[in-house]
Order: sequence, then C-alpha cells, then structure tokens
Amino acid sequence: MRLSLSTLAFTLCLSLPLAAELRLATLEYPPYSSQGLPAGGSIVELSVRAFATQGHVAQVDFLPWARVRADLRNGNYQGALALWPQEIVEEQLIASRPLFYSQLGFFVRKSKPVLYQNLSELRGRRVGIVRGYGYPPHLLRSGFTAEEAVDDISNLRKLAARRFDLVLLERTVGDYLINQDAALRGRLRWQEPALERIPLFVGFTAQKPGQPDWAAIFARGLAELHSSGEYTRILQRYANPVR
Repeated sequence: MRLSLSTLAFTLCLSLPLAAELRLATLEYPPYSSQGLPAGGSIVELSVRAFATQGHVAQVDFLPWARVRADLRNGNYQGALALWPQEIVEEQLIASRPLFYSQLGFFVRKSKPVLYQNLSELRGRRVGIVRGYGYPPHLLRSGFTAEEAVDDISNLRKLAARRFDLVLLERTVGDYLINQDAALRGRLRWQEPALERIPLFVGFTAQKPGQPDWAAIFARGLAELHSSGEYTRILQRYANPVR
C-alpha cells in the first residue's frame, strides 16, 4: 500500500485536453526537489516546464527514495528525478542530459573533523548513508562502516547527536538542510575534499508500445527552454537556496 505522503500535482497546460500525462517520482531532496519549495525545486520545475512546452502535463509525486525505485520497477511511473549515474544503470533507465553537477563527500561535526589522507584510513568509522541511494560502489567498498537511514536529514541529526562520525551527502543538499534547521546550524559542516563530482539526471523507463517517447519529448522540451532563456531564469531563481 502506498505511503500516505503528500503529492505535488502540476496541472500545466489545462487548456490542452488531449495532452498526454505522465507520472514522475522523486524524493525530498532540496533544493533540487522539495514540496516546501516554490514549484517543487529546481529539477522539478525544469522537468514540468520542459514537458509543458511540448503540450504534456507532468505529475510529480514525492515518496521515500526506496519506494521511488520500487515503484519504477513495478511500472507505476514513467520516470524519476533527481538520479545519480549508478541509479540510472541499476534501474536500466534512459538518462536525460545532466541538469546539474554536484559534489559528493562528507559532512562532519564542526567540533570533531575527521582527518584522513586515504579512504582506507576511515576503516571502522560509522558513516550515515540513505537506503536506496546509488552511491558509487567504490566508495562503499573503501572500508568505512555504512549505516542506512531513510533520508538525509535523519543522518545529519544522527551526526549531530554523535551517533555517526561522518555523513556521505551532496554538498548543496547538506548545506541547504543544515541551514534550514536551527538545531543543526553552526554544528555541522562540509569537509573537503569532495570525493566525486556527480551529474544529476531525469531517468525514463523504456518506451512502451503505443505510448509517447517521454525521453525524446523531454529532450525537445529542454532545448526549447534553453532557446527561450527560461532554463536560465529558472536556475537563477534557485541560485542561492541557502538562507
């Protein structure tokens, strides 16, 4: 039975009654996707607007990330966002062009940074990760003890409570979550260097007989957003998401 989370339904192009509708799944991953942000976050807004330029309505549902992947496999959605390369491979999806590039690395307590020269030196350290994320496999094999939680904010709170030594997370997402939470602000920080530079995609399931080619439609929509300048305007609205 589907979890009773809020659904963000975008109803653009209502004047086009014959427009096809598709369902996309995502998670709380601000500033890229969040029910608490205008238009759902940067990647959600770009995705919805790209389909709208082609006369299609995109409904975006917010779910726990493990459920997003399960529902993709069950055929309940035509695509998902925001995806890492490993997730595209594991779910056998068709990737869009990269919409963003972000830094993946560690967050630590300001009072207790974790110094190391090589990842192998982290053997035995407790590192918070999220269940279902497609972390680069070589990072998970590097020797630290990975412990799963349901989402990033839970991991950051456990880090602040000294239950973890580090949290593996995208820098932009971690900075956003910390700065939005008074209990975390000033206590946690990003630790250089970044471990990976990660592209973020929208991923689509393979086209079914008689159904639109959503990946191709999305590519045309993105091209139109670029040519009109709307792509840049959307990005500029999210340029400084941390308050």
